[in-house]
Amino acid sequence: MSAGLAAELCYTGAVRLRPSPATLQRYWPAVTLTDGTSRGGGYIVGFPELTAPDPIRLLVSFGRPAAPYGRRDLSHTRDWAEAAEVMARVTHTVTVTEIFGTPFAPADRVRAFTAVVRALADDTAPVAIWWPASRLATPPAFEAGGVVNVRHHDVTGRYVLDTLGLGPLGLPDLQCVCGALPPEALTAYLAAAAWAVMDGRGMKAGDVVPGLTPHQRWKVEAGPAFAAPDRPVLTITPDGAA
Repeated sequence: MSAGLAAELCYTGAVRLRPSPATLQRYWPAVTLTDGTSRGGGYIVGFPELTAPDPIRLLVSFGRPAAPYGRRDLSHTRDWAEAAEVMARVTHTVTVTEIFGTPFAPADRVRAFTAVVRALADDTAPVAIWWPASRLATPPAFEAGGVVNVRHHDVTGRYVLDTLGLGPLGLPDLQCVCGALPPEALTAYLAAAAWAVMDGRGMKAGDVVPGLTPHQRWKVEAGPAFAAPDRPVLTITPDGAA
Protein backbone atom coordinates (compact mmCIF):
# COMPACT_ATOMS: atom_id res chain seq x y z
CA MET A 1 0.00 0.00 0.00
CA SER A 2 2.94 2.32 0.55
CA ALA A 3 4.99 2.61 -2.64
CA GLY A 4 6.18 6.19 -2.23
CA LEU A 5 5.05 9.59 -3.50
CA ALA A 6 5.51 10.64 -7.13
CA ALA A 7 4.72 13.58 -9.42
CA GLU A 8 5.39 14.41 -13.05
CA LEU A 9 6.07 18.02 -14.03
CA CYS A 10 4.79 18.41 -17.59
CA TYR A 11 6.20 20.55 -20.43
CA THR A 12 5.37 21.34 -24.04
CA GLY A 13 9.03 21.01 -25.10
CA ALA A 14 12.34 19.61 -23.95
CA VAL A 15 13.46 20.94 -20.57
CA ARG A 16 16.99 21.32 -19.25
CA LEU A 17 16.91 20.00 -15.73
CA ARG A 18 19.28 21.75 -13.34
CA PRO A 19 17.67 22.26 -9.92
CA SER A 20 18.67 25.43 -8.09
CA PRO A 21 19.85 24.88 -4.47
CA ALA A 22 18.75 28.43 -3.66
CA THR A 23 15.20 27.77 -4.86
CA LEU A 24 15.02 24.47 -2.98
CA GLN A 25 16.25 26.16 0.19
CA ARG A 26 13.52 28.77 -0.11
CA TYR A 27 11.04 25.97 0.53
CA TRP A 28 13.23 23.87 2.86
CA PRO A 29 16.33 25.64 4.27
CA ALA A 30 18.29 22.52 5.26
CA VAL A 31 17.79 20.60 2.02
CA THR A 32 20.77 18.97 0.29
CA LEU A 33 21.23 18.41 -3.45
CA THR A 34 23.45 15.75 -5.02
CA ASP A 35 24.08 15.73 -8.77
CA GLY A 36 24.12 12.16 -10.04
CA THR A 37 23.50 12.99 -13.68
CA SER A 38 27.04 11.97 -14.72
CA ARG A 39 26.18 8.45 -13.54
CA GLY A 40 22.72 8.49 -15.07
CA GLY A 41 21.02 8.81 -11.70
CA GLY A 42 19.41 12.22 -11.88
CA TYR A 43 19.45 14.51 -8.85
CA ILE A 44 19.03 13.33 -5.27
CA VAL A 45 17.37 15.73 -2.81
CA GLY A 46 17.90 14.97 0.88
CA PHE A 47 16.38 16.22 4.13
CA PRO A 48 19.05 15.64 6.83
CA GLU A 49 16.84 16.61 9.77
CA LEU A 50 14.29 13.93 8.79
CA THR A 51 16.37 10.91 9.78
CA ALA A 52 15.24 7.48 11.01
CA PRO A 53 18.14 6.45 10.72
CA ASP A 54 18.57 7.58 7.09
CA PRO A 55 17.16 10.84 5.72
CA ILE A 56 14.20 11.14 3.40
CA ARG A 57 15.52 11.24 -0.14
CA LEU A 58 13.81 12.13 -3.40
CA LEU A 59 15.00 11.34 -6.92
CA VAL A 60 14.53 14.05 -9.56
CA SER A 61 14.79 12.34 -12.95
CA PHE A 62 15.96 13.79 -16.25
CA GLY A 63 13.51 15.58 -18.51
CA ARG A 64 12.24 12.89 -20.87
CA PRO A 65 9.53 12.31 -23.48
CA ALA A 66 6.10 12.09 -21.94
CA ALA A 67 3.86 9.06 -21.96
CA PRO A 68 1.06 9.38 -24.54
CA TYR A 69 -1.67 11.73 -23.37
CA GLY A 70 -4.29 9.02 -23.68
CA ARG A 71 -2.75 7.06 -20.81
CA ARG A 72 -3.78 9.72 -18.31
CA ASP A 73 -7.35 9.53 -17.08
CA LEU A 74 -8.58 13.09 -16.57
CA SER A 75 -12.15 12.13 -15.76
CA HIS A 76 -11.66 13.07 -12.10
CA THR A 77 -9.82 16.34 -12.74
CA ARG A 78 -12.91 18.49 -12.16
CA ASP A 79 -11.63 21.87 -11.01
CA TRP A 80 -9.37 22.73 -13.97
CA ALA A 81 -11.39 23.34 -17.12
CA GLU A 82 -8.31 23.59 -19.36
CA ALA A 83 -6.72 20.33 -18.16
CA ALA A 84 -7.46 18.23 -21.26
CA GLU A 85 -6.28 20.92 -23.67
CA VAL A 86 -3.08 21.56 -21.74
CA MET A 87 -2.23 17.90 -21.16
CA ALA A 88 -2.75 17.13 -24.85
CA ARG A 89 0.20 19.44 -25.64
CA VAL A 90 2.61 17.83 -23.17
CA THR A 91 5.69 16.28 -24.79
CA HIS A 92 8.21 15.98 -21.92
CA THR A 93 8.16 15.37 -18.18
CA VAL A 94 10.43 15.64 -15.15
CA THR A 95 9.64 13.06 -12.49
CA VAL A 96 10.01 13.48 -8.73
CA THR A 97 9.97 10.16 -6.87
CA GLU A 98 10.25 9.41 -3.17
CA ILE A 99 12.94 6.72 -2.85
CA PHE A 100 13.28 6.68 0.94
CA GLY A 101 10.51 8.04 3.10
CA THR A 102 8.10 5.37 4.24
CA PRO A 103 9.43 5.19 7.86
CA PHE A 104 8.49 8.84 8.39
CA ALA A 105 5.24 10.52 9.43
CA PRO A 106 2.97 11.16 6.43
CA ALA A 107 2.84 14.92 7.15
CA ASP A 108 6.65 15.19 7.00
CA ARG A 109 6.76 13.18 3.79
CA VAL A 110 4.16 15.41 2.13
CA ARG A 111 5.90 18.60 3.26
CA ALA A 112 9.29 17.43 1.98
CA PHE A 113 7.88 16.13 -1.29
CA THR A 114 5.81 19.19 -2.12
CA ALA A 115 8.72 21.50 -1.24
CA VAL A 116 10.75 19.89 -4.03
CA VAL A 117 7.86 19.94 -6.51
CA ARG A 118 7.21 23.64 -5.79
CA ALA A 119 10.90 24.54 -6.20
CA LEU A 120 11.17 22.70 -9.51
CA ALA A 121 7.97 24.33 -10.75
CA ASP A 122 9.44 27.75 -9.93
CA ASP A 123 12.68 26.97 -11.78
CA THR A 124 11.39 25.15 -14.87
CA ALA A 125 7.89 26.60 -15.54
CA PRO A 126 5.90 23.43 -16.34
CA VAL A 127 2.45 23.77 -17.88
CA ALA A 128 0.92 21.17 -15.53
CA ILE A 129 1.68 18.63 -12.84
CA TRP A 130 0.42 15.06 -13.05
CA TRP A 131 -0.03 13.13 -9.78
CA PRO A 132 -0.12 9.40 -10.61
CA ALA A 133 -1.35 8.14 -7.23
CA SER A 134 -4.35 10.47 -7.14
CA ARG A 135 -4.87 10.43 -10.94
CA LEU A 136 -5.12 14.20 -10.94
CA ALA A 137 -3.73 16.94 -13.16
CA THR A 138 -3.18 20.37 -11.59
CA PRO A 139 -1.88 23.71 -12.83
CA PRO A 140 1.75 24.38 -11.89
CA ALA A 141 0.70 26.76 -9.09
CA PHE A 142 -0.85 24.52 -6.44
CA GLU A 143 -1.16 24.17 -2.69
CA ALA A 144 -0.23 20.49 -2.33
CA GLY A 145 -3.73 19.71 -3.57
CA GLY A 146 -2.50 17.08 -6.00
CA VAL A 147 -1.45 14.58 -3.33
CA VAL A 148 -5.07 13.56 -2.69
CA ASN A 149 -8.02 13.74 -5.07
CA VAL A 150 -11.70 13.68 -4.05
CA ARG A 151 -13.61 11.85 -6.78
CA HIS A 152 -17.33 11.68 -7.60
CA HIS A 153 -18.98 8.46 -8.84
CA ASP A 154 -22.40 7.05 -9.65
CA VAL A 155 -22.09 3.49 -8.32
CA THR A 156 -25.17 1.32 -8.94
CA GLY A 157 -27.52 4.24 -8.43
CA ARG A 158 -25.73 5.68 -5.40
CA TYR A 159 -23.76 8.94 -5.56
CA VAL A 160 -20.43 8.12 -3.95
CA LEU A 161 -17.46 10.32 -3.07
CA ASP A 162 -14.03 8.92 -2.29
CA THR A 163 -10.41 10.00 -1.90
CA LEU A 164 -7.51 8.65 -3.95
CA GLY A 165 -3.86 9.18 -3.03
CA LEU A 166 -3.51 8.21 0.64
CA GLY A 167 -2.23 4.72 -0.19
CA PRO A 168 1.41 5.75 -0.90
CA LEU A 169 1.47 7.25 2.60
CA GLY A 170 0.47 3.94 4.16
CA LEU A 171 -3.02 5.22 4.94
CA PRO A 172 -6.49 4.03 3.88
CA ASP A 173 -8.52 6.21 1.56
CA LEU A 174 -11.91 7.56 2.66
CA GLN A 175 -15.34 7.20 1.05
CA CYS A 176 -18.97 8.05 1.73
CA VAL A 177 -22.39 7.88 0.10
CA CYS A 178 -23.99 11.29 -0.39
CA GLY A 179 -27.59 10.35 0.23
CA ALA A 180 -29.47 13.66 0.44
CA LEU A 181 -26.39 15.70 1.34
CA PRO A 182 -24.87 18.21 -1.12
CA PRO A 183 -21.83 16.77 -2.96
CA GLU A 184 -19.98 20.10 -2.75
CA ALA A 185 -20.11 20.11 1.05
CA LEU A 186 -19.06 16.48 1.26
CA THR A 187 -16.18 17.10 -1.16
CA ALA A 188 -14.78 19.74 1.18
CA TYR A 189 -15.49 17.48 4.18
CA LEU A 190 -13.59 14.50 2.69
CA ALA A 191 -10.67 16.71 1.60
CA ALA A 192 -10.35 18.14 5.12
CA ALA A 193 -10.65 14.67 6.65
CA ALA A 194 -7.91 13.33 4.37
CA TRP A 195 -5.53 16.13 5.35
CA ALA A 196 -6.35 15.57 9.01
CA VAL A 197 -5.47 11.87 8.65
CA MET A 198 -2.20 12.81 6.90
CA ASP A 199 -1.45 15.20 9.74
CA GLY A 200 -1.64 12.42 12.29
CA ARG A 201 -5.19 12.93 13.50
CA GLY A 202 -6.01 9.31 12.87
CA MET A 203 -9.34 7.75 11.96
CA LYS A 204 -10.07 4.04 12.31
CA ALA A 205 -12.89 1.59 11.91
CA GLY A 206 -15.31 1.86 14.82
CA ASP A 207 -14.80 5.58 15.33
CA VAL A 208 -17.71 8.04 15.45
CA VAL A 209 -16.70 11.38 13.97
CA PRO A 210 -18.33 14.82 13.62
CA GLY A 211 -20.26 15.36 10.40
CA LEU A 212 -20.92 18.56 8.47
CA THR A 213 -22.14 20.16 11.69
CA PRO A 214 -20.80 19.57 15.21
CA HIS A 215 -23.95 17.80 16.42
CA GLN A 216 -23.85 15.21 13.62
CA ARG A 217 -22.09 11.96 14.54
CA TRP A 218 -21.07 9.71 11.66
CA LYS A 219 -19.84 6.11 11.87
CA VAL A 220 -16.54 4.95 10.38
CA GLU A 221 -16.22 1.40 9.08
CA ALA A 222 -13.62 -0.53 7.08
CA GLY A 223 -14.05 -0.97 3.25
CA PRO A 224 -14.60 -2.46 0.71
CA ALA A 225 -13.95 0.25 -1.88
CA PHE A 226 -17.07 1.25 -3.82
CA ALA A 227 -15.01 2.38 -6.84
CA ALA A 228 -11.75 1.15 -8.41
CA PRO A 229 -8.96 0.71 -7.67
CA ASP A 230 -9.38 -1.96 -5.04
CA ARG A 231 -7.56 -0.66 -1.95
CA PRO A 232 -7.98 -0.25 1.81
CA VAL A 233 -10.67 2.35 2.58
CA LEU A 234 -12.65 3.67 5.50
CA THR A 235 -16.34 4.29 4.89
CA ILE A 236 -17.87 7.30 6.62
CA THR A 237 -21.63 6.91 6.87
CA PRO A 238 -23.56 10.21 7.08
CA ASP A 239 -26.82 10.33 9.01
CA GLY A 240 -29.61 8.98 6.85
CA ALA A 241 -27.36 7.90 3.95
CA ALA A 242 -28.89 5.25 1.76
